[in-house]
Amino acid sequence: MSSSTTELVLTWQFDAQDMRKAELWMSPPEGETERLKLYYFATYDRISTYYRWNLKTGRYENAGSIEWTSPWNIKLNLGIREVRLDTMARRNKPTSKSRRFKAPNDIEYKWRPVEGNAADLECLTVSGKKAVAYYQASDHTLTVQPRGEPILDDIVVLNLVHLYRRLAGVDFVLPNTAASTTAV
Repeated sequence: MSSSTTELVLTWQFDAQDMRKAELWMSPPEGETERLKLYYFATYDRISTYYRWNLKTGRYENAGSIEWTSPWNIKLNLGIREVRLDTMARRNKPTSKSRRFKAPNDIEYKWRPVEGNAADLECLTVSGKKAVAYYQASDHTLTVQPRGEPILDDIVVLNLVHLYRRLAGVDFVLPNTAASTTAV
C-alpha cells in the first residue's frame, strides 16, 4: 500500500461456518467501480494462511499465518515476525479493557472497545492516543487512517483475532448479549 492522505475503508466478509475463513474488501479505488479483495484468509483445521493483494504486481502474496491452537493460545506469523498472542494483545493492568501491541515501527498501539458502543473496537497509539483504525460491528467495516497503513497487516490480523476471541467469549465480550455474528 502506498501512503495516502485518505482513510482506507475495508469490509469484512466472514464465512458462515467459520469466521476464520474471511475476506477483507477495499472500497473501489478512485475511478473504479468494483471493490478489490485486499486480503483473504484460507483456513484449514487450525491454521489460517492470509494473503494480501499486491497493487504493483496485480496478484496475491502470502503475507503470513495464524495458528489457532485455542482462543487463549494463538501464534501469529506476521511476515518475518513470529509472535505469540500474549505479546500482541497484552494488558497493561489486570483490570485494563485494552490490549496492547508493539508494531515493527517500534510504536505501541492498543485495541479497545469503543466507549458507549462496546460492539465496536478502536486501535489507537498508546502515547498520543491518536486514532489508527476503527472496527464498526454493525456493518463489519474496518476503517484505517493513513498513519495505520505501515502496520496494516498487524491491524488486520489483530482485528480478526480479537473478533474471534470475542465470539469465543474470551476477550472484549459484550455485556448481556449472547455471542452472535452481528456482535462480531
